[in-house]
Amino acid sequence: MQLKNKIAKCRISGKCYRQGGFTLVELLVAIGIIGVMTGMVLFSLAGARTDVQVSQTRHTIEKINAVILEEWEKYRYRAARIDIDQEVLRPNRNLGGQPPLSPREGARMRMIVLRDLMRMEMPDRWTDILYPPTAYEAALNTTNVNVPDIAFYAGNSLANASVGPGARNVPGKLNIFRSQVNLPTFASPYVGGVAASPPLSSLSSEVIENQGAELLYMIVANANYSGGSALETFNPSEIGDTDEDGLPEFLDAWGNPIRWIRWPSGFASPLNLPYNPNLNTGNADAMDPLRADWRWSSNRWQTAAGTPAKPWLLVPLVVSAGPDEVFDIAFDQAQGIAYATHQWSAGGVYSADNAYYFPDPYIGSFDSNGIYTGLGLGSAIDTDGDGSFEGTADNISNYNLILE
Repeated sequence: MQLKNKIAKCRISGKCYRQGGFTLVELLVAIGIIGVMTGMVLFSLAGARTDVQVSQTRHTIEKINAVILEEWEKYRYRAARIDIDQEVLRPNRNLGGQPPLSPREGARMRMIVLRDLMRMEMPDRWTDILYPPTAYEAALNTTNVNVPDIAFYAGNSLANASVGPGARNVPGKLNIFRSQVNLPTFASPYVGGVAASPPLSSLSSEVIENQGAELLYMIVANANYSGGSALETFNPSEIGDTDEDGLPEFLDAWGNPIRWIRWPSGFASPLNLPYNPNLNTGNADAMDPLRADWRWSSNRWQTAAGTPAKPWLLVPLVVSAGPDEVFDIAFDQAQGIAYATHQWSAGGVYSADNAYYFPDPYIGSFDSNGIYTGLGLGSAIDTDGDGSFEGTADNISNYNLILE
């Protein structure tokens, strides 16, 4: 009788089955709370890990940047060896006492030689080391001081000024780089045309993929910094060979190669603005102090707004794809770039029947009308096919460090 009364009371109160336990709803709520808290902890840990990886990558880039900028700064005051027949430098009676090679043309030839040295000694693509020194050409005045009438190639005598590219000095670093990738060295002085050795057809897409990263490592590996080898400052974890071709690369914290662009004329940054002499905005190209680039002598080169767009200082770019492992920036142009054979075709130059080779740091930055487009190397492109440039958002570069 007592048992029946107890059961009846339990049914009425609903309390007899809860003593010492939880309902299913309470268990599900508790599990849900634990799941949310676990997710929050894991998210925080993932964020902390990413922060550490970003910091590690910034530190690696900082060390690379120190070496690259030290090498780059040397070209501000670099002596450019040019073999020129002294006859073209002597005052000429027929020219009113002026030399056949005008100071302006001499400055322009020096600028071309300096840019070509940077191409060969600080390569960022295989075409930079496949080619010998480019042809160094200028215009001579032989009958009228104001009228260039023959083309002159450095390395030739005045009598043979226009017969073709003369003897050019081959920098030692170019042959070092070539030997390190098992290519035959160039004879120095080099005499002959400007042709790739081996031919460009030898470059497969797989070889091109990591070219900037592998050449960046080669530059640093052959440089000195703070009185010793530049490589001494790097840890083994910062170096790898992701494509297993025997050519190392510097790695970011996600295990991907860190790349570089010597002349990133399209990279969007306050450091990288065309020089406007009217407003004194941007920084004029310090590598061309005499302003011998053809763009200085014409008002054709402008922004879309009609303001001047003169040659500006191009700080080398060292960049990691960051956490999303997507660069979304241009490391080459559609047709591929070979600076040694690039020709100036925008007028204002005497070339007669000869190709006027002009290693141009600003390839792709202007359209055919001279309007600045910002589409040079380093500009934003959709490399992963997602329809956006979002991959650039978390890139980590030396530009970030310089602007801080």
